[in-house]
Amino acid sequence: MDDHQTQLKNINRRTVLNYIRKHTHATKAGLASATGFTFAAVKKILDELENQGLVRFACIEKKAVGRNSAMYEINPDFGYMISLYMNRKEIHVAVVNLGRKIVARRRIPMENRCLSQKELIEQLLDSVQEVMKEAGAAREKYVGVGIGVPGPIDMEQGMVLTPPNMPMLHYLPLRDILQSRLGLPVYLHKDTNVIALGEFWNEEGRGSESLFYLDVDMGIGSGMITNGKINAGAEGKAGEFGHVTIDLNGPVCKCGNRGCLEAMASGIAVLRDFKAELEKHPNHPLYPRRECLEIGDLAQAYRDKDMIAVPIINRAAFYVGIGVANVINLLDPEKVVLGGLFLRDFESSYEIITNVAVQRMMKNGNGRNIVKSQLGADAGVIGCAEVVIDRFFQEAVNGIWAKN
Repeated sequence: MDDHQTQLKNINRRTVLNYIRKHTHATKAGLASATGFTFAAVKKILDELENQGLVRFACIEKKAVGRNSAMYEINPDFGYMISLYMNRKEIHVAVVNLGRKIVARRRIPMENRCLSQKELIEQLLDSVQEVMKEAGAAREKYVGVGIGVPGPIDMEQGMVLTPPNMPMLHYLPLRDILQSRLGLPVYLHKDTNVIALGEFWNEEGRGSESLFYLDVDMGIGSGMITNGKINAGAEGKAGEFGHVTIDLNGPVCKCGNRGCLEAMASGIAVLRDFKAELEKHPNHPLYPRRECLEIGDLAQAYRDKDMIAVPIINRAAFYVGIGVANVINLLDPEKVVLGGLFLRDFESSYEIITNVAVQRMMKNGNGRNIVKSQLGADAGVIGCAEVVIDRFFQEAVNGIWAKN
């Protein structure tokens, strides 16, 4: 068989695999209709995929009219990914199977810790060994390692640059170190990009080819999927949505500019504003703790309808809504997914953000394409695995047939 025929067969196999991956389950008739392949061609490809163990029979689709059909799914135990998702509070180390299920996980607390880079690497490696042992999968089943870290990063060099809240990562060639120590392919991405990819392959993103993820956490960042792929920008630095200007005369941001969205609506920003208001109210129950407030304190005050907390959070949600409207007016993504602790801790903020965005959209929209993250706190871990899974389905699958 010549190279052209081999490439064409692999393209057809990937087309079938990606359709099943995107829709969770598929029948032969459904695959033939969606791909344009003949029924006989689909059957042959599915037989090959089943023989390789990549696809398996899932269940029978019962129909009111006509014959019942066999449904197929990706075999989740064909391969396993190692996920390393890092933020300033903790590092998640996990094993995730090809079906996006978290099989084993460890958390490394990071708050108020000053680790050297050597200590950090050793803790990561120890945790990786622990989760691999707990998962119980054979070593050869591991496909690769996906890492999500706060930006900025140098994707070409596989290096973390200068994330302001994690100084132990500064200029750390994380990809090459872990690739050398683990003997597996390692893929390094900015944290919000991996979450965006995870959301894209999650239920809310299925059926879309473009998705914008907005992470409203202690900081604010974003990730974008275009044509089913991470859009990292020309130099891998796209997604700094927290630094779009909302108010020219607003508070100074850590980036040096004034009035950035992050300086006005992030977790750090609302804590700053809450503390400033508490200074004027010495009888407030949280006044004695004003110098050591945590986001949980503000969340509880908001749930208790505290009239200092409520307007601060509502105002921040208003600013985020303006930001979302700007995204929709500029990029017109099929889905906008909102995530981060702000959405989890301040539940009514979603309605405010959506309402403000709808009011300011240029196109006639009703906000149905603005949704909350369904992955929640697992978004980063699943997203890191998705980076590896995506590479596997697009590239590594070719090697399976080359070996056989």
